[in-house]
Amino acid sequence: MLKQCPPSHPVFISDRDLTEIQLHSVESINDIHRNHSEQSRKVSISRPPPVPFTPPPNGNVPSPVLNPSARHAKQPSSETPKYQPPRILIFACLAFLFITLAVILFVVVKQAITVSYLSEVLLQHQGHFQEVSALKHKLQLLERNLNSTGH
Repeated sequence: MLKQCPPSHPVFISDRDLTEIQLHSVESINDIHRNHSEQSRKVSISRPPPVPFTPPPNGNVPSPVLNPSARHAKQPSSETPKYQPPRILIFACLAFLFITLAVILFVVVKQAITVSYLSEVLLQHQGHFQEVSALKHKLQLLERNLNSTGH
C-alpha cells in the first residue's frame, strides 16, 4: 500500500464534501455515544471522553479525516459481541429435532409395514376370489349337465 504524503499546498474542500464530513462526524459521534453507553453498562471503569477533532488554523485537513474508511480501517473493531444462545437452548433444539425425526421415521416404517400387510391380504383375497370363481364355473357346468339329463 502506498503512503500518501500531505500536499504542500492548501487543500480546498467543497461545500458538498464539508457537508459529508459533518454528517459523518455526527454519525461517528452517535456511534461513540452508543458504544460508550453500552460499554459503560458492561464496565464500571470510567474513561475520559475522546478529544474532539479541531481543524488546524491553516485550514489543511489531514487525509484520514477526509477519507473516513482509512480512519476506520486503522482503528480496532469495537463492535458489540454477537449474541450467543445458551448451550441448553441449543441442546433442547437438537433434542427436539432428533425426536421429531425419530417420530417421522417410526411413522414411515409403521406405514410401510401396514402397506405390506394389506398387500398380502389383498393377494389372499384375490386367490380366494379366483377359487370361488372356478368353483362357480364348475357348479354352473354341473347344473347344465343335470338339466340336460332331465333330472
